[in-house]
Amino acid sequence: MSRQVTAFVLGGAGNMGAIQLGMLRALLERGIRPDLVVGCSAGALNGGAIASAPTLETLDRLEALWKDLTRSDVWPTGRLAGVTRLLRRGSALNGNEGLRRVVERFLPDATFADLAVPFACVATSLDTGRERWFTSGSLTEAVLASAALPVLLPPVEIDGEAFVDGATVNVVPLGKALEMGATRLFVLQLKDLDALPRRPRRPLDVLYRCFAISRNFRFVHELATLPPDIEAHVLPAAPWPRLRYDGFSHTSEIVERTHAVAAAYLDARGLGARPGSASLPPG
Repeated sequence: MSRQVTAFVLGGAGNMGAIQLGMLRALLERGIRPDLVVGCSAGALNGGAIASAPTLETLDRLEALWKDLTRSDVWPTGRLAGVTRLLRRGSALNGNEGLRRVVERFLPDATFADLAVPFACVATSLDTGRERWFTSGSLTEAVLASAALPVLLPPVEIDGEAFVDGATVNVVPLGKALEMGATRLFVLQLKDLDALPRRPRRPLDVLYRCFAISRNFRFVHELATLPPDIEAHVLPAAPWPRLRYDGFSHTSEIVERTHAVAAAYLDARGLGARPGSASLPPG
């Protein structure tokens, strides 16, 4: 019997990436640790951090980073200020200096080679429209490219090519985890697949809803067509009203509520050992 290979798959979530912290804590508390990690956007930051050392101590540091974040840390050039800013010259409304400092606070000078387990993150080529996977070189540049939210943050140039947020083409990268040899998937993502969205009321709501459908289509399709021998667990997220794209004021509540529902999911299925057990199973 071949060894089970466990992957943590962290989807794009923007400032709601704190949801993944609660899920990660529930997993690590139960002795479930990854053999490999794949991530997109905010999931690239969280995934790279956990891949550096998949322990509760690492998660404590990551939570402290998220809980210390303010709007000005990530968006130092200010809030959106009307249509006129969308029409000005340039590739984005904000610079990425703030996000760079956030990434470097947790992964200073780190490369993929420094990580404890294999890690890959995805970005979208603005030049070709194709996805690009990063598995070597600078973690900072790869995470910045994966999290370069179009319009709000500028494209990141790597090897002469411009990259934007990986969620544009692959918001929850299941396929990459399988390609890297995973046989068991723990999927950490934002969307509640069973929830019915509110009917759009404004043109902007319709635009956002259509973008969300397009972005999530690949994930839903890949999840439905996984090979029968692949064990997959899509961890639930606690219901939470959508926050402003630049808000971080509810991080602690988001972590606590998502930890509770993720822990209940794992315990109901007998996955891992509950905290306080005499021994923890491997991975």
